[in-house]
Amino acid sequence: MKKIGILGSTGSIGTQTLEVVREKEDLKVIALAAGSNVEELERQAREFRPKLAVLYNEEGAALLKEKLKDTGIKVAAGMEGLLEAAT
Repeated sequence: MKKIGILGSTGSIGTQTLEVVREKEDLKVIALAAGSNVEELERQAREFRPKLAVLYNEEGAALLKEKLKDTGIKVAAGMEGLLEAAT
């Protein structure tokens, strides 16, 4: 199984990448990152169950953390969060 992180997951290329992940059973999403789209990142996180979800927008990340508190998914924010998702 290949583990991947997707930066910009709510954008055009990110959503197309997630379409490929849906078709490939050997891919596991371990991190999702986006700029500010709380609702879409929440939906993606609930579907793909990554270990980490990151919003660059810190206010949005606080809201996302509240929305995902029932999932066990770690939520991070800002550049620090993006670096964590990328590594």
